[in-house]
Amino acid sequence: MDFRNIIDNPNDVNSNQTTRRICLPVSQFGSYGWNCGGNCGCRRGPAGPTGPTGPAGPAGGPTGATGPTGPAGITGATGPAGPAGATGATGPTGATGPVGPVGIAGATGPAGPTGATGATGPAGEIGPTGPMGIAGETGPTGPAGETGPTGPAGETGPTGPAGETGPTGPAGETGPTGPAGETGPTGPAGETGPTGPTGPAGPATPAAAVAPATNPAEAVTQLNQLLANLRAAGLME
Repeated sequence: MDFRNIIDNPNDVNSNQTTRRICLPVSQFGSYGWNCGGNCGCRRGPAGPTGPTGPAGPAGGPTGATGPTGPAGITGATGPAGPAGATGATGPTGATGPVGPVGIAGATGPAGPTGATGATGPAGEIGPTGPMGIAGETGPTGPAGETGPTGPAGETGPTGPAGETGPTGPAGETGPTGPAGETGPTGPAGETGPTGPTGPAGPATPAAAVAPATNPAEAVTQLNQLLANLRAAGLME
């Protein structure tokens, strides 16, 4: 079988690289062959080792325009956290938030110690009089208290009605006749009132008699004695 080596095909899309190809008959590989101008088909062989870098050539022409920016690379892993910074100044107090819902009432705690008695408050207004209660049973009579001091004498009461006329006492001696007074004017006669019923006779206690007066001076003494006897007998006050 006829083999030929060719290099640097000017029609290859990778013409900027030096490759080695093996030419084989076209009839053996059909559409896989590569027409190199002869009676053979060509197939790309493995790339050879890279040769040493040649010396730098002379400086070329002016620098070309900057090419377009390439796509952004993948974000790298997050680095370790840095040291904590200094605490900043306290900010202003924020507005009060809305009142939260009322929580469930907790269990009643134990009763605390009794506090000190507070000061007596001012007396309240007197309330309305309540209804009269049912009278209770009469309690036992207590012991008699000591007699209190005598109070002052009360005012003299009104004069009682005149008592019945007592029996006529013995006539006294006639005193000396006094001088006659002037006769006064005669008053009008009053109407005669109806006669009242005669009352029952009361028990009469005779008063002690007095001796007749023998002279005008003794008459006054005997009159006073008679009055005293009448009082003693209850015939006059």
